[in-house]
Amino acid sequence: MSTQLNRRNFLRRSLGAASLPALGLSLGCEQSLLAPPLAPLRDDMLTFVSNMDHDVPTKGPMGHGVNLAGPEFGTHKPDFSNQNPGTFGIDFTYNSQSSLHYFSNKGLSLIRLPFSWERLQPTVGGKLDYGELSRIRTFADWASREGCAVVLDMHNYARYKMAYRGQIQECVIDQPVDGKVLVSRHHLASVWQGLAKIFKGHPAIVGYGIMNEPHDLGSSNWHEISQTVVDAIRRADQRTRVVISSDGWSSSYRWEAFNGQSAWIDDPADNVVYEAHCYFDSNFSGKYQLSYDSEANRTSRIEDRPERRLAPFRRWCERNNVQGFIGEYGVPQSDPRWIKLMDRFLQLAKQSGLDTCYWAGGEWWGDYPLSIQPSPNFMRDAPQMSVFMDALAPPQLTDLRS
Repeated sequence: MSTQLNRRNFLRRSLGAASLPALGLSLGCEQSLLAPPLAPLRDDMLTFVSNMDHDVPTKGPMGHGVNLAGPEFGTHKPDFSNQNPGTFGIDFTYNSQSSLHYFSNKGLSLIRLPFSWERLQPTVGGKLDYGELSRIRTFADWASREGCAVVLDMHNYARYKMAYRGQIQECVIDQPVDGKVLVSRHHLASVWQGLAKIFKGHPAIVGYGIMNEPHDLGSSNWHEISQTVVDAIRRADQRTRVVISSDGWSSSYRWEAFNGQSAWIDDPADNVVYEAHCYFDSNFSGKYQLSYDSEANRTSRIEDRPERRLAPFRRWCERNNVQGFIGEYGVPQSDPRWIKLMDRFLQLAKQSGLDTCYWAGGEWWGDYPLSIQPSPNFMRDAPQMSVFMDALAPPQLTDLRS
């Protein structure tokens, strides 16, 4: 039987014949904001289908873990775009199963996987790239074997870099370029609907992180954009968590300033997790350009930063009775005083019932100051690793499943 026929049969079993054709959405680059929510998915965009038939993780705590950076590498190069996405193994990596094995054995089995929209979908509104989907699927299969849970993280900052009229244009979602909206909320929704149809039921996938750190959106409304994406995902997958970030770089400290007092997503599955990021340097960026002593000279009590920066997001989650997730936090490994702040942060997160993922592991980091990746032979831990066993109980993967 042909591969295409096998794919069709799987879709008929899992989605119903009425749902075919599947896994894509054609929206022209000049799509207006008044366009209908989503058009029928086309057969010619069918490029990859999951054959997993297991129970999927549903509600409950996700636990604690680490970002495994690498798939998003190279996207900050000046010449990066959908037409120049770089080469796998040279410009970006999905790491190896050995890293998953290492972090799982350390009790950090929640893995946030950053990936690039441009590599996944080289043409906005077009088909998904089989090679990139295969790499994501291989990573998820590794994670399943190692007892890890994965949050897929589109690491794009509410932007898409495309070649446009001979130049590289960084298109903000829903913002016009030369009077035209080149990348709309419906494009983002279509990608996630396709991913949900592909990966729903995979035993390692516990969350769809629809966008990393939206920021500087102009007149675009992130609350409306994210609701559109949730609606699209729920037409494909009614069970898997959807992880919702915030405008303003997802800052935990500025969460209420950007989002008001109330949770905004209406999810018929009631399975949304809100994601904030928390760093402890003076400008909240996580770049740690100043030494600990220089930072301490800028404030009277630097040791209080973990509590002050986490509190607005923690209070907001408690008031709205929603699950919170710190998708990024991290400290330099060069000064034990930073690591002490991280220890305090982890204790607060645990007390508040917040899931966490450290930024970041990854086999290509080299001398990156925040890296928690062990030595190349996986025998020597990064200094930050010392606090995890004391601050966090090992996550229970069984808590993720129905």
